[in-house]
Amino acid sequence: MEDLRYTSVGDAAASLAGDEKVKQQVDEEIRCSQLVNNLLQLRIEKGISQKELAKRIGCDPSKISRMEAGNDLQLRMGDVMQYLSALNVKMNMVFEDTSLPVAEQIKQHVFLIHEKLEQLVKLAKQVDGDEIIINKIHVFCSEVLFNFLSRFGDKRFMENDSVIKHARPKTDYPLLRRRGDPCGRSPL
Repeated sequence: MEDLRYTSVGDAAASLAGDEKVKQQVDEEIRCSQLVNNLLQLRIEKGISQKELAKRIGCDPSKISRMEAGNDLQLRMGDVMQYLSALNVKMNMVFEDTSLPVAEQIKQHVFLIHEKLEQLVKLAKQVDGDEIIINKIHVFCSEVLFNFLSRFGDKRFMENDSVIKHARPKTDYPLLRRRGDPCGRSPL
């Protein structure tokens, strides 16, 4: 028997079907099922059955089955929110405007990283208030933002003294504040 090795599920399906079009169909279905796969994985990792999840949501188990058997395009936002809420999972959405100049896209990512690091600080305080970890998060966040602003910040943004003052690494490691945020978000 020949040892066949495939680089993707689509390649294997095309080979078995003897039709290259099958690869495109399988690849498209996989691409359109990322959210469904994440939902299913979350439910399974939490050890919750479809029946139990349906009970928590207040729907028929067949609805959960249909959601998990479909693709992302068939999902309704409200159903996804109920599904995640029943699993006690928060949902975050990120919209990326790839038509923006690269420097603007980088700015958006830097500020998203900053927000996540602030969440890490809050978590560290909840667990045991470990000041060493909290300070290291502050240092990292400050250095990333300062280095970014030094390299990519536009003149108006860099001249905003409050941004630079908060972005420079300091010995007391205060939380960064977004003032004059180039992404149009309001200050904290």
